[in-house]
Amino acid sequence: MAIKVSVEKAAVQGGIGCCKTSIHELQTASSSLQRSYQRAGSGGWRDQKYAALGGIVGECCAALTKPVAELQECMVKLEALLKAISDYEQISL
Repeated sequence: MAIKVSVEKAAVQGGIGCCKTSIHELQTASSSLQRSYQRAGSGGWRDQKYAALGGIVGECCAALTKPVAELQECMVKLEALLKAISDYEQISL
């Protein structure tokens, strides 16, 4: 039994846009967190608690940026799918 699949270019383009937005937001949040931590240190706060917080901030930044590679891989696949859809639409029977 044949399975019919319908994929709209707009849906794939939307998925690519979501990936781009997610990557940007994750990287921005990580950078912002790191900058805030550094500002606290440049403001004179440099004790054991600051050092401990540095470890936590580092872990948080790593967790925030961890999905970026997967999202980039997803974008590559979605762009390939978008190209395949475009190529298919160019075929005239």
